[in-house]
Amino acid sequence: GINAEYGLYEKECGKSPGFVHVIRGDSADGEKRIEKYLDYENFRHVCCKWHFKLTKAMVFCFDSKDYSQIRNGLTVLNKILPEFPVVLNLAQALEKRIQKVKEEEKASRPDLYALATSYSAQLNSRRSNFIAEEKFHNVEKKPSTTTTGAAGGGSESSSRNNSPARARKDAPVKRREESEVEKKRRREDEKK
Repeated sequence: GINAEYGLYEKECGKSPGFVHVIRGDSADGEKRIEKYLDYENFRHVCCKWHFKLTKAMVFCFDSKDYSQIRNGLTVLNKILPEFPVVLNLAQALEKRIQKVKEEEKASRPDLYALATSYSAQLNSRRSNFIAEEKFHNVEKKPSTTTTGAAGGGSESSSRNNSPARARKDAPVKRREESEVEKKRRREDEKK
């Protein structure tokens, strides 16, 4: 797995000019620019970001309903299948979209259906090679926060769950601000 490839990274990439990152700004010794080589853990993190962004781009292609984007997305995925996807949750996201393409294109675009079916079968055959994201790179754990419910009892939840999309049922609803047109209509209605 990728954890065993540290030596290979150091040998082939570790001191390569393409793996230098530059920190600009004043440092303690008055230096304006500091160059450092990308360490292995940061390299793994960047690779995971690339995989995520590629998955996101492919999902966008498949959701677009555009023939060319779907065909090109499937063509690219077929070409890079030996190397991508590696991470299980990204593979599952692609699988879900491919299944949707198969269902939607079966009757209307048999060529896309055939490409999607072929890719799906090949992806399925690689299922045993997928790894969890935690094994692909070090995943930062989100700190837990305590929230107090209406009954006064606390519940543990991660900071990711505190997003507006996942607001508690007992939380007050924040109303949006009225536009000038809405204010004018409300005043007119109040006069009647």
